[in-house]
Amino acid sequence: MTTFLLVHGAFRGGWAWGEVAQYLEAAGHDAHAPSLVGAGERVDELARVTSLAVWVDDLASYVLAHDLTDLVLVGHSQGGIVTTTLAARLPERIRCLVHLDAAVPDAGERAVDLGPGLPQLPPRDATVPPRPPVADEWLSEELAAWMAPQLTATPVGPSLDPLPGVPDGLDEHYYFCVGTPAGYPSTVTRERCDARGIPYRVLPTGHDAPLLAPELVVAELLRVAGDAR
Repeated sequence: MTTFLLVHGAFRGGWAWGEVAQYLEAAGHDAHAPSLVGAGERVDELARVTSLAVWVDDLASYVLAHDLTDLVLVGHSQGGIVTTTLAARLPERIRCLVHLDAAVPDAGERAVDLGPGLPQLPPRDATVPPRPPVADEWLSEELAAWMAPQLTATPVGPSLDPLPGVPDGLDEHYYFCVGTPAGYPSTVTRERCDARGIPYRVLPTGHDAPLLAPELVVAELLRVAGDAR
């Protein structure tokens, strides 16, 4: 049995990993997909998220409280800044780190540095409201309508903090999606992988892979877990 810790991206909650978690558990594994502070069912806590440490402290406490070890730690989109920092905090509990179309700043860099330059950074207590999802070749109208009422604002504070480096020797796996819009932070991550010769796999789906192609994501996670034993 493998234990998976699945961390969602901006505007989403643990619900975004629902089908992936169910498939993993049906295959005999242990899957955890908690909502970050201020997201999903924890939206009432949004005001206290003024730094990346709030998210990482809370998730580290979750790992310790559930005594999770030998983790396949997966970060989707903005969740990549959380999983990268958590891996530096608790490396002894991580089997491998999976970046799923994720923002992965270099050590000392902030998530905001992966986006277009801003003349002035917003205050730490600012939030960004969600935009209604729009159906396209990847996202059906039915799924867009299901997602819309569950989306929540995302805090700016975590994107203003520099990240630590991933511990030396920790196995990392990169995935990107065909349908990711230009300008997403993960596009910078992918460009850097290309420039540095870091291998990755491309999934034939849109950016919201856990929702759009859960069975495909599960197949890749199980492959990674097997390779990283």
